[in-house]
Amino acid sequence: MGCATSSKHGSLREDHALDLKPVISRNSKLSRTVADLLKSVLPGIRNGLADLDICLHHALLGLRTLEAALVCFEEENRKKEKSDYRRSKKRKKPRNGKNAYALTLRKLSEFELQAGAPFIHLDVEELQSALKKLEDMMEALRGRKKEIEERLRSTNWWRKVWNLVFTAVFIGVLVCSVVLAASVAAPVAITAATASATAMKAMELWINSVWDERKKALEDEEEVVKIMRDGGFSLPELESIRSMVHKLRNDYDALNWDVKFMLRQETEEATKVGMTDVRKKIEKGEVTSGVERLKSHVDACATSIQRAEEESLKTFRS
Repeated sequence: MGCATSSKHGSLREDHALDLKPVISRNSKLSRTVADLLKSVLPGIRNGLADLDICLHHALLGLRTLEAALVCFEEENRKKEKSDYRRSKKRKKPRNGKNAYALTLRKLSEFELQAGAPFIHLDVEELQSALKKLEDMMEALRGRKKEIEERLRSTNWWRKVWNLVFTAVFIGVLVCSVVLAASVAAPVAITAATASATAMKAMELWINSVWDERKKALEDEEEVVKIMRDGGFSLPELESIRSMVHKLRNDYDALNWDVKFMLRQETEEATKVGMTDVRKKIEKGEVTSGVERLKSHVDACATSIQRAEEESLKTFRS
């Protein structure tokens, strides 16, 4: 499962995208929002996902090392059990000296050196800050969209009222002209009526053009807001990554604690207890599947963010 993408955003005709740039430049608030999106929010999310991807790469390497350590442990444990059985048959004392799990401990040392705590240096502040800005931006855009919709409804309503009033006035002028034509000099009345009708028709065209410009300005801004809201990334998807990282870090830290315990004790008994616990956690599959699932999630979101960034630059940058 990855970040949701918007086909509408990607399907913008380039000539139309160019038409939207003046819309943004005329609106200072919209210009600041677009600039923040391009310069802060999208790069912040992209950088945070890139850092997380590096951590997940190290985590996968660490899990492979632990799996190799498990293979060594199983082999060394079989050898130890055979050796202990032969000694018990011959009634010999338990052997002393070399640790039967020496190769296992060596592999565990590699795990600790390579990827014991892959998330410890993960800087989540930039990603969290970008997500907070994105959340605030989406909330502001939702509010602006509602405001534009209300203004469009108001514009359409007042235009209808204007058309009704104008029609009534126009009919009134014509009626008066007919009355004048019947009661006064007809040529003079007809000339006056024609002049009045022509002037009113010109006024009607001008006022309708004003309504059209107002409506188009609102519709263009509404489209910019819609593109930004459906810009190729999904806030809930990005938020889910944060919760997945938190769980995965706890699961991985539990494995790391087992390894540290075995390396600190360096006894056969501690190694056997620790590796038994590690095997249960690995076989359960939550850590490995969690890393792989999160990496797939991050890759999909990173691709969506990159696409959104490219499309936003093409669409909004002047």
